[in-house]
Amino acid sequence: MAIPPPTDIADTMLSRSGRSDAGGKLVQRLDIPVSDELETGLITLATLAGMPRAEYARRILMIHVFGELGMAQRMARPPSDRQWDESPTPR
Repeated sequence: MAIPPPTDIADTMLSRSGRSDAGGKLVQRLDIPVSDELETGLITLATLAGMPRAEYARRILMIHVFGELGMAQRMARPPSDRQWDESPTPR
């Protein structure tokens, strides 16, 4: 039995969430043992955010890693090169 084509683009079911990763194709995996309590909390927060568990966990990791890295890179610059306010300078 053949599946009929969708009648509307809104009926099309996609295999991905539509929130592509800016870092490109995701090919590396992390195997992280966690407690039942942590897993339950992560599932709950992902559900509240409307995201799959893995996508939510990846987002949290990216915020933490790149946020911390960005600050470390800023602190490594000479004091004269540090610009804490990213807003445009008035002329």
